[in-house]
Amino acid sequence: MGRRRGSAAVAPILLVLTLLGLAALAVVLWPLLNARDTTELRRTTATVVESRPCGGNSPGDLVAVRVGGVERKARFDGCGHNRGQRLDVVVPRAPGADFVVRPADGATPQVDQLSSRVTWVLATVAAVAGGGYAVMLRLRRP
Repeated sequence: MGRRRGSAAVAPILLVLTLLGLAALAVVLWPLLNARDTTELRRTTATVVESRPCGGNSPGDLVAVRVGGVERKARFDGCGHNRGQRLDVVVPRAPGADFVVRPADGATPQVDQLSSRVTWVLATVAAVAGGGYAVMLRLRRP
């Protein structure tokens, strides 16, 4: 009889661990679902035409960038660069009349942070699973 009671107590623990694993998987994959498709962006070089000071309402620097063989001016998602400075940027493949270029390093911050998120989620799952295993071992002792 004691064996039956112990196995019945293990079922809720396994259910909780399974739900935790599914929640961890959702937390890890969520940024991938929301991340922008990087194929819509193209890397290029921009030259700062007009520098803007950094502040609360700064629209960002004005840069010249070559899009489709034509040099166009656009706002840069950043401020305080020197006039004439060359920056590695990403530009939309089909930019509209008013477009913003972004630094090439920060083009996909959600995907870049994925490895850090995976590490923390897996460490949490491992800790909870270890705790669940310890509880299961303690329940099996007569």
